[in-house]
Amino acid sequence: MINNLYNLIISDITRLCYKSCLNYFPPDSVILDVGIGNGIMLKKNHSLIKVKNLRITGLDINRHYLEHCRKLIRVFGLESQVDVRHQSVTTYDPPRQAYYDYIFFGMSFMLLDDQKAVLERAKKWLKPQGEVIFFQTMFKNRSKVMEFIKPRLKFLTTVDFGRVTYESDFYALLDQENLSPCKDMLLKKNVFKGECRMIITQPEHYIQH
Repeated sequence: MINNLYNLIISDITRLCYKSCLNYFPPDSVILDVGIGNGIMLKKNHSLIKVKNLRITGLDINRHYLEHCRKLIRVFGLESQVDVRHQSVTTYDPPRQAYYDYIFFGMSFMLLDDQKAVLERAKKWLKPQGEVIFFQTMFKNRSKVMEFIKPRLKFLTTVDFGRVTYESDFYALLDQENLSPCKDMLLKKNVFKGECRMIITQPEHYIQH
């Protein structure tokens, strides 16, 4: 039931999210997927993951989602490429520092209580020239209606949509954490004037001047 609601409500956004990111990742990339969810994206993208020889570590705090994700990993023979952990990014430690080419927040960054602390930890996990990628719905204008509705949707749908993310606040946080935006792509306009955006960032000391 939980997976059915998840698929019904956000499957289109999930497909757009992973199609955009998996096409962006070059072959042999090592990726941390923060909030991998139920793995529905594996149905459409398992061949691409294999062809590109991507290695993905997926984190999620929902056991039901991960059970479904593990089933799909077995169905599509991705055991050697996709590993999932029932763990929060706030307590996760990679095998070593400077381990990942990409750290990817697919609609999960807005769910984090202490975003600043997570970014401070995660930056250390990137290889030189590594990137942090965000896929999320952003709003340019303040909306008291959305601020009231969005956190409460989980009580109706079982899916946590997190809090409203405003463009100005998001970019201010990137600036505080010395994450320089490399690309900001509008992928889809959403309801209530929200925008689904894919934002690619890199720690400033990695940027070539």
